[in-house]
Order: sequence, then structure tokens, then C-alpha cells
Amino acid sequence: MLNKMIAVALVALCFASPAQAAKAKAKKAETASDLVIATVNGNKITLSEIESVHKANPQLGGLPLESIYEPLLDNMIDLNVVSSAAQAAKVQDSPEFKKAVKSFEKQLMARFYLEEQAKKGQTKEKLMALYEQFKKDNPPQEEMSAAHILLKTEKEAENVIKQLEKGADFAELANKLSENKGLEDGELGYFSRELMVPEFSEAAFAMKEGEISKKPVKTKFGYHVIKAGPRRLAEVPKYEDIEKELMQSQAAQTIDQTVKDLRKKAKIVKTPVKFDANGKVTAK
Repeated sequence: MLNKMIAVALVALCFASPAQAAKAKAKKAETASDLVIATVNGNKITLSEIESVHKANPQLGGLPLESIYEPLLDNMIDLNVVSSAAQAAKVQDSPEFKKAVKSFEKQLMARFYLEEQAKKGQTKEKLMALYEQFKKDNPPQEEMSAAHILLKTEKEAENVIKQLEKGADFAELANKLSENKGLEDGELGYFSRELMVPEFSEAAFAMKEGEISKKPVKTKFGYHVIKAGPRRLAEVPKYEDIEKELMQSQAAQTIDQTVKDLRKKAKIVKTPVKFDANGKVTAK
């Protein structure tokens, strides 16, 4: 399974985005004498190539490089061995290969161009404008804090409520009886209405600070006894905290507008087609 993941990662690297390629090139420029970890028919395989494959695939990225270094290197060697054989067999001269290269070249050119346009449109002023719009679209939401005791049955929850009405300590009962053992004193912290299941939020937000639910609140998790805590308005994220998301949004907007503008200027003629009974396309 691991070898299959690594093989997929190597194929993905062959079709890596221009941005990834640029980063790899920049890194190579930074390290004047990159470590050569193997040679195949005289062709060098460097450590940075292995690191690029490791980082390019999310499934592999979560694993320590040391744990997958050998299979990564073996697969990289295989890739070099096969590509050398393909070159010797003059695969690059075949019409199919040239057609594939032409198609891929067209994709690369489009991606390079759109990325360049996105960079040009990514000014500080536009990003700040996006941030101001984000703040308008996402006003501070009311949040509340609460603690709860989660029980399996309604009868158990009703019994806990009776104990609390007689003066039992909520935190002690939560630590002792709650099914949600991971919460100290049953404390849930602050949350918005949308963060909790509807039944829980409806009951909790209807309560006043310090109030304990008089009836068990049933959700898909079980029966809750809730103690309402303080409320507050959630803070709007700072620009620095969401700058990456804003940059992605700005890039997407620029690319979308660029494509629309280019389509308006282009002379586009579509050939009418129809599909036969077998789903094959035929010209009208």
C-alpha cells in the first residue's frame, strides 16, 4: 500500500504545478551543492528531489521522511530507469508522445499565465478591501460558554437534576457521572449556535448565566444537563490570521475574471454535435 502511495506521488510530481516547480528550483539555487543520493546511468538523484516527492503528496507528507526514505528512493530509481529506457527506445519521437507533450505544454502555459496574472492582481490594497468585505459579511457572533453532564438515559439525567436542586456540586457530578469524560468539570468553553447540534443550542441559548436546565436535553449523543455560563461577542479574525485565505480568494477572483475577459475577446466557434445510441459523439 505504501509503495503504491509513493508511486502515485512520483507520478503527481511529474505533473506538479508551476508554483511547485518554481519553489523546487528556488530551493536548488539556494543549496549550491545539493546532496547526490544516487546515480542512475550517470544521472544524479538529489535529496531535494526526494523531499519534493515527500511534500507533494498529502498522504506521504504526514509521515517522517526517514520512515519512507528507502522506498521513495527505490521508486525514484525505477522512474529514472524506465525513463532512460523510454528515451533509448525513442518514445519521445512517437506522434502520440509529441501530441501528449503539446497538450501538456498548452496546460502549463495557461497555468503559468494565470498564476502571473493572479500575482499582478494581488496588491495590498485589494487584499485589504477583501478583508473589509469579509468583516462586513462576518459580523461578530454571539457566543456563550456552558458546562454539561451527559447521561445515557433520561432517567439518569432527571436524577442528576434532582441532586443539583438539592445542592450537589455541578462540577463534581460532571467529573463523576458524565459520559463525556474528556471534559474537566463538564466545561465546553465558548461556542456559537451553529457549533452545537440544534437541540443543544436551542436549549442553552434560552438559558440565563448560572441557570441549570430543569429538564434533560435530548440529542443524538444522549441526555444533557446543561449549566449556562457567560456570553460574549466573538472577535473578528485579524488580517494576519486569514491573509493566506484572502490571497487565495483574490487569486481565484483574478483568474476567473481573466478567463472571462479573454473569452469575450476571443473568436469562439463551436461545432454542433449530437450523441448516438451508444453515447458516441457525431457531428450534426
